[in-house]
Amino acid sequence: MADSDEDRDARQLPASERKLRQARERGQVPRSREAPHAAALLAMMLGLAFYGPAFAERSMALARGMLRFDPATAHDPLRAGELAGTTALQALLAVLPLLVLPLLAACAAILAVGGRVLSSHPVTPDVKRISPLAGIRRLFSVESVIDILKLAALASLVGLVGAWFVADGITRFAGYMSMSLTSALSGVAVDLRGGLLAACAVVVLAALVDAPVQVWRHQVRMRMSHQEARKEMRESDGDPLLKARIRERQRSISRGRMLEAVPRADVVVTNPTHFAVALKYDDAAGAAPRVVAKGADLLAARIREVAEQAGVPLLESPPLARALYRHVPIDQEIPATLYAAVAQVLAWVYQLRQHRAGRGAMPSDPGIELPAGLDPRGAES
Repeated sequence: MADSDEDRDARQLPASERKLRQARERGQVPRSREAPHAAALLAMMLGLAFYGPAFAERSMALARGMLRFDPATAHDPLRAGELAGTTALQALLAVLPLLVLPLLAACAAILAVGGRVLSSHPVTPDVKRISPLAGIRRLFSVESVIDILKLAALASLVGLVGAWFVADGITRFAGYMSMSLTSALSGVAVDLRGGLLAACAVVVLAALVDAPVQVWRHQVRMRMSHQEARKEMRESDGDPLLKARIRERQRSISRGRMLEAVPRADVVVTNPTHFAVALKYDDAAGAAPRVVAKGADLLAARIREVAEQAGVPLLESPPLARALYRHVPIDQEIPATLYAAVAQVLAWVYQLRQHRAGRGAMPSDPGIELPAGLDPRGAES
């Protein structure tokens, strides 16, 4: 029992949908023993209230028929057998509503507490279930003790109600002996109905308490420890560490491919230290310039390093670098709002190439200005 208490203390997380679904597939759902008992008793009382008079009339008719002496039937075994079979069938049909209605009510109460479950797991042979040690542990577990105390309390209450019923009506019961049979049966029926109603009220009250308690106990049994939750997460979504390594590997491959495109860029616009964006313009395609690489901090430094090694011009323009980094994804064309600014950059690149070829002067800083709202820092301020 101590082990189970320690295990219960470790389970503090509510059960996941996956665990509840697996438990239902194994037939582990909340069940209340008192709910079907109460439903069956209520159904029996309702059946007697509405069907009782008709049942009494049919029973009396059957009794009169069985007590009637027929010489022809008595001397013919075949007719006697047919009469017995017919009488038994009529008796079964007479009592059938009083048997079926409580059965249906009990089934409905079972489904109301735990729902419908179709599983062969509870009846599958299991060595653990027939283990004497496991049986002793279940016998002395907390739940078994609670169930025994609950049954004892319910039996005591029903016994007290029965004792009160007998003590309260003992005088009337003695008076029935001096009455006619019809009057005595009518009085007994009234007294029995009152006693059954009192006993039924006790059982119904027990069911109203027991059903939510069983649902709560099932939720407690299904609770998960942090280790179980992590294990289920790994089984459902994969190992988080492995997924993190995969994502890091994908980012590394993406960075490698992006850095491979830097030497083919026309210019790298820098912040100068925090951001770096590489632009490529294809005259033959006639499309707008594209961002082939971009990065911040360490990646920006790596882009600048690769660009310097490949001879790609570096242009320091913090507002434009911030705007390109924020608004343009990798391998996408720049938006129309940045056409004018990037056109100044490309003009500066063309002049720089002419200077390097000895056909022009060193170009000055183009002094790029952006439309309002494109610079993230300007928008934040």
